Amino acid sequence: MRIPFDARSAAAIRLQGESDTACLLLHGLTGAPGRDMWFLAEFLHAQGISVYAPLLTGHGATWEELRHATAPDWQKDAVRSLEEVSTGTHHVFVLGLSMGGVLALYLAEHAPAVDGVITINTPMVIDDWRLRLVPLVRHVRARQPKAPPDVADTTIELPDLGYNPLDAVYQFLMLIRTVRHDLGLVTQPLLSFRSTQDHVVPPRNAEVIARSVNSRYKSIVTLDRSYHVATIDFDRQKIAALTYQFMMMVRDKQI
Repeated sequence: MRIPFDARSAAAIRLQGESDTACLLLHGLTGAPGRDMWFLAEFLHAQGISVYAPLLTGHGATWEELRHATAPDWQKDAVRSLEEVSTGTHHVFVLGLSMGGVLALYLAEHAPAVDGVITINTPMVIDDWRLRLVPLVRHVRARQPKAPPDVADTTIELPDLGYNPLDAVYQFLMLIRTVRHDLGLVTQPLLSFRSTQDHVVPPRNAEVIARSVNSRYKSIVTLDRSYHVATIDFDRQKIAALTYQFMMMVRDKQI
């Protein structure tokens, strides 16, 4: 049975740290910060990092609400959130899961103040042939049943919308196209995680991103124990620790 989102799972996360470093955490399509970013937020905050994980437009409630969200809405969310997390800090990083990773790359393309970017199971090319039909099918069908959140850890029960609103999926595809076109503008250090058993985004996307950006430093980390929503799966400690290490190396000009 589907578990609906509640105030806790959908809530934005704001944690003020003691250092001069901050990180913006962006969730994926049909996800939410309280569900997908809580572990990373708590880990980074424990190291003194300020973190902000916003709830993107249309998310955290019902598929009907998400249906009306657009790619420009999510881009504005990301820009506004970056401005908020940047206030009073000297070093700012952006991290995103899936669609959140696409938005993180968008910010890296257009905001020179971003010090480094971290992507987790982020799509630039998707092999599912059914997605090619979305631009047409969305005019005759509002939603498509979706599988539960893709996690290897079967002990956790996650809130979910139950459906993919096809208008929102179409907007997501448009966002990917826009960001992919400008990947060459990304020059910040890049850390990219990919799950070998991702049932949503093909793992080869990490290589596509790494080949397309113009970052002097780019690293790909393979996750063998997690599925798509890796931020709360078996590799969450690995992701958090390597993210923090990456941020400190960039901050201290070691990479």
